[in-house]
Amino acid sequence: MRGLILGRSRRRIVKDFVAARATSADRAIAYVAKDARIFRQLRVFGAIVDDGAGRYHLDARKLGAFRASVRLRAAAIVGVSGVAASVAAAATVFALAE
Repeated sequence: MRGLILGRSRRRIVKDFVAARATSADRAIAYVAKDARIFRQLRVFGAIVDDGAGRYHLDARKLGAFRASVRLRAAAIVGVSGVAASVAAAATVFALAE
């Protein structure tokens, strides 16, 4: 559930920048995010670029890389969870077999 909320916040921020056409340094905008944590995360990754004067623009190339890293992280979590569930199921089966 938390991932869905974070994804929604990320999409809202990206949508705001795209709607304002702030996708290059010369079209940077002043922006106050509702979710400061997600905005900071996008800035640290480089998907949102600060021009030094309190104005920001979206870097589409970095945004694509950011999204890929989020998907990779989510896949790793699902994979680890699946392995843990399989181990727990196997342990239960072996315990019942004894």
